Amino acid sequence: MKKEIVNIMNDISSWLRYQKQLGVESISMGSELSSFLNHAVQSKASSQKLTSINEYKDEIPAETDLAGLRRIVENCKKCELYKKRRNTVFGEGPENAKMVLVGEAPGKEEDIQGRPFVGPSGKLLTDMLNAINIFRKDVFITSVIKCRPPCNRTPGHEEIAACFPFLRHQLRLINPPIILALGLVAAQILLNEKAPLKSLRGRFHQWDNARVMVIYHPAYLLRLKGSQQLDCKRVAWHDLQILEKEYDKYR
Repeated sequence: MKKEIVNIMNDISSWLRYQKQLGVESISMGSELSSFLNHAVQSKASSQKLTSINEYKDEIPAETDLAGLRRIVENCKKCELYKKRRNTVFGEGPENAKMVLVGEAPGKEEDIQGRPFVGPSGKLLTDMLNAINIFRKDVFITSVIKCRPPCNRTPGHEEIAACFPFLRHQLRLINPPIILALGLVAAQILLNEKAPLKSLRGRFHQWDNARVMVIYHPAYLLRLKGSQQLDCKRVAWHDLQILEKEYDKYR
């Protein structure tokens, strides 16, 4: 128990340092911080259960197509997130897309519209793709979690366990040669890794029949300031160029 408390305090300390880097000078004990603290405790308590992501039970009939899967997601009540959602965010794009983009979870605008990446981070994502001559209409965009977590917090283990079978079924139906993991959460879940993003990016990984590229989440890039943002954008541009060369094989 003492070790778990130390780990929780380390998480809180890291979060507070990150807020300071963003320029936050004071934090009130409001709903967002309370949600973070509660989630930190729950995550540490449930982390012992986590084995392999591929062991999450898939109760979806094998013959279910994307339209049928969307209906299942729209009616899903497998975790507590359904109670506060406005819309599920299944994803969108061609069923034969050569690349699937996987984010973490819907944000506020996505929850309102029921579409992936439609807020500020969505605009940046579109610009990033356009810069390497890839267009949203040609790719499928989705996320690990299909409902918005409160205050945009990181999804918990139970929520991932409930939702990952939907993503896995999507990927197997589309069967893309390339998957782009946007951010640390999507990367770690897809690759069943605990490594930091900086050690996962810059190269391809394998998931079933697809090659997986990991890049910084657009929302993360938007939160950064000054030289730190410029440095990370340079890194992201480098990774996008690697992605472009691979994607060119399937145009």
